Amino acid sequence: MNERTKNILTTLLSVVFFIVCVALVVMGQKNVGVQGLMVMLLGLAGLLFLLYRYNRKFK
Repeated sequence: MNERTKNILTTLLSVVFFIVCVALVVMGQKNVGVQGLMVMLLGLAGLLFLLYRYNRKFK
């Protein structure tokens, strides 16, 4: 696999993961209680992981 294909695949997977994490936060907001909070925290953890991966390049 060449470098360009690897970059495209990584970017595409990151975008899909971002959409899933935002959806988790929105779905968790609709549920009141501990279960909704846990879903929102899972989505937030995913977003923080994406931010960490992005910032790691500029260390």
